[in-house]
Amino acid sequence: MPANVAVVGDVQASPAPGTNAPSENVEAGTWQAGPISYQSYNKLTIGGQPVIYEASCTFNYTGGKDVSSGSEVPPIPEIVTLTATLKKTQKGSNYVLVDGDSESGPNGNELSVNTSNKLRTD
Repeated sequence: MPANVAVVGDVQASPAPGTNAPSENVEAGTWQAGPISYQSYNKLTIGGQPVIYEASCTFNYTGGKDVSSGSEVPPIPEIVTLTATLKKTQKGSNYVLVDGDSESGPNGNELSVNTSNKLRTD
């Protein structure tokens, strides 16, 4: 059975809870997701949208306070990259992201694929 294949826009960014501070010396901030960037195939499309093999997002921990001084710390970034792996449905020809693929960063920020696009050949 073919897998559901991701196109631009099928990847969701889920920021970690604010309690997942990037350092034990920082508290009281929140994670925010930036825009998602995509790597796609030029000639492999579904409904006119390019099929993707990689998605990346920079999450920033903002509003954090230094535990010892109480002063605000600058935004702390975490980059999460979701890269396709070879799956049986692709018959060894292309690496593509499919429904259910996900990747989490060390602080709990996550990228995940949720799609129902079918890749068909005629």
